[in-house]
Amino acid sequence: MARFLAIHNVSGLTEEAFREKLGAVSKWRPDRRTTILKVYGDLKRGKLVTECEAVEQEHFEDWIKMTGWPAETIYNVDLVMQVGNIWKL
Repeated sequence: MARFLAIHNVSGLTEEAFREKLGAVSKWRPDRRTTILKVYGDLKRGKLVTECEAVEQEHFEDWIKMTGWPAETIYNVDLVMQVGNIWKL
C-alpha cells in the first residue's frame, strides 16, 4: 500500500482546535483501503504534517477535504526509516 505525507498551513491553530477538529473527524478511514496514521502539529508556526496509507492519493485527498485543512503539498513516500529499520514502499 502506498504512503503519503501532506504538509498543511493552518494559521492560528490552537491545541484545543487541533483536538476538536481531529476528534470530530469520525472517518479516519474514508474507505476501507485508506488509513490516517499520524498528524503532527507545530502550532506556533501553523504547520501540520499528515501521514496516510492509501491505495490512491485521491483517497487521502478526500480525507483532507473532510478536515478543512487544505494541503500545501502532498508527497509520495518511497523509503521509511524507523528506529534503525529501513524499508522501501
